[in-house]
Amino acid sequence: MSMAATFDHEDRLVPIRTGLDPVDAQLLRSMLEGHGIKVFMNGEHAGSLNYAVRADLMVMASQWKIAEETLSKIATLPRREPLDEYGDERACAQCGSTRVHAFVGEVPTFIPGIRIEANVEDAWFHCLQCGSHYRDRFSKFSGMPIALMWGGALGAFFICLYWFIDWLKWL
Repeated sequence: MSMAATFDHEDRLVPIRTGLDPVDAQLLRSMLEGHGIKVFMNGEHAGSLNYAVRADLMVMASQWKIAEETLSKIATLPRREPLDEYGDERACAQCGSTRVHAFVGEVPTFIPGIRIEANVEDAWFHCLQCGSHYRDRFSKFSGMPIALMWGGALGAFFICLYWFIDWLKWL
């Protein structure tokens, strides 16, 4: 008997879900494996190289109906894929995850007690993966001229403070 004859068409892998975010694919995989369905995730290790790689879930053809019934019972919120100004999928500025959503409310800062109010027109986003908040565009106080102005003002302040302390020593 040949090797090909020992494997029938029910042992082949068929896709159950394609084009998934690797995190979502892992969640669905664990759900299926919890129900006793063997799952292969195509692109599982390539996702660690590049966050934009999509994963495909594959099951044996004999278990496809059971897997489809199991996944049909999962209620998920539809995910809105926010796009940036170039038409690309929006990604987190901190971790690169595509699990971001528009944010409105108080944005925590690294300075204790200071919070920024995020409005709809300010284009704030929140990453569900790492929990960071970021703006899609620069604020009106960012840029090289503003940085040079602040550097010059702080430098002049400390020079004046040094001269004042030196004058106090002279008295």
